[in-house]
Amino acid sequence: MTSKKRKSASAQEAPDNAFQTIFANLLELKKPEDPFDKQVKIAKSDRCDASLIKEGMLLDRPARLVVLPNGNVRNQDLHKAGVDSDWNLGAELIAKQCFTADHYTEIVNVNKTQMAAKIKNEVGDSLTKVEFTKAPEANAMAKLLQEGSKLIETNASEEEKPKLYKKLWERVQKGEPRIMRGYIKRSDGAMDILETDTGMVKFVDADLVAKGEMPERMLNLNNVTAVTFRLTKYVLK
Repeated sequence: MTSKKRKSASAQEAPDNAFQTIFANLLELKKPEDPFDKQVKIAKSDRCDASLIKEGMLLDRPARLVVLPNGNVRNQDLHKAGVDSDWNLGAELIAKQCFTADHYTEIVNVNKTQMAAKIKNEVGDSLTKVEFTKAPEANAMAKLLQEGSKLIETNASEEEKPKLYKKLWERVQKGEPRIMRGYIKRSDGAMDILETDTGMVKFVDADLVAKGEMPERMLNLNNVTAVTFRLTKYVLK
């Protein structure tokens, strides 16, 4: 290949590469920032890493605690069981008594059926972090289709177009990643689960509760990609 031909090929490749990069960025599912999320190593008796507790995090203290005259706090259930159960207020109490849905010691891969079963049968009112894909909104879908179609028509060859339009349509239907921390709502002692193929649940957004806002949300278990509770993160494989 002559020098002139090499330059011509390079000039052609540059716009193609730029188009592929822009198109890939358009289709990318951008996960929300989650500064609290952390895999930790903690003592066997601990429930979180107290040194990593930050402002804005949510803590779940499922045990019944009693404040003693010396300023310590006692877990009545552990005390009755004959286990050392008195702690000072502060970091030690947080580590021993408080779960957070942002800390986990292990990651477990599960399929969609196992994920749904975990949420319906094990989460209950435990503080939980759910990562899911929100159903696409009509306006967002239309905008993405418009921008993607313009890119394809302007830059792609006739041979490439069908494949790129297929990718664009698949992306449009995926919606956007979201993160919600909370628990499954209970009515009269039973969890609110509407039995479908995998189930719909009423999920109470604990961050909104803390802000005094209306917290109840319907969560489609088909859209869940990860759930974290009781020091384990379950990820859809």
